[in-house]
Amino acid sequence: MAGQQSLLGALAVLALLPFLFRMNPDNFLAFAEPALWRFLGEGVLTVVTISVTAIAVSLPLALGLALARLSTTAWLHWPAVAYVEAVRALPLLLLIFYLFLKMPAISAGFFSREMFAVTVALSLYTAAVNAELLRAGMLALDRGQNQAARSLGLSYWQALRHVVLPQTYQRVLPPLIAQFTTLLKDTSLGSIIGMVELLQRGKIIFQGYRNPMETLYIVAILYFAMNFTLERISAATERRTPTR
Repeated sequence: MAGQQSLLGALAVLALLPFLFRMNPDNFLAFAEPALWRFLGEGVLTVVTISVTAIAVSLPLALGLALARLSTTAWLHWPAVAYVEAVRALPLLLLIFYLFLKMPAISAGFFSREMFAVTVALSLYTAAVNAELLRAGMLALDRGQNQAARSLGLSYWQALRHVVLPQTYQRVLPPLIAQFTTLLKDTSLGSIIGMVELLQRGKIIFQGYRNPMETLYIVAILYFAMNFTLERISAATERRTPTR
């Protein structure tokens, strides 16, 4: 119900934007051409591919960093602290530039050199941010639960898997999804190093058709659709996660 209300509210705002910004209806006629939608669809595919890959890579890396920061073993704890604090202090754009300049001219199928640089940068940066979220979530749990699990004969990893992590993910899922939403939008930074993603494709379109407001409006709707889909997936995941 809440999701439907959010969707209706967002759609109402999107419907009002053309009137608020006095967009010219004739400038939308260009989007009657299927070729433009194919062009934008390739941009959506680029954004989704980079985002899904970065999320898949960053989540286990973030968990490893969080566990390392909580460890009492010095050679695990301090390198994790140094990594998280250093990467979080860097501007993401600087990280993208550095990786792009240092990365060899490689490509693999759909992934170009630019896509590799952006994907790696987003993975490393998001892992550092989410490591702190996961660490905070684990510290917020009642320590007695872990002790009770160990007293029942569960090993450290079994207690982590069956007791600690399910509750941690349930607690930190909203901020995790917020960070993943930011990740999805940050793919637009790839245009700085020449990656032709969704926003860059919108720029190419309005430079040819002279309809910047209308084209950016369409691009905004596409970003909204992707982010809303991500939010619905997270909500469904949260409902299926058992409460401990």
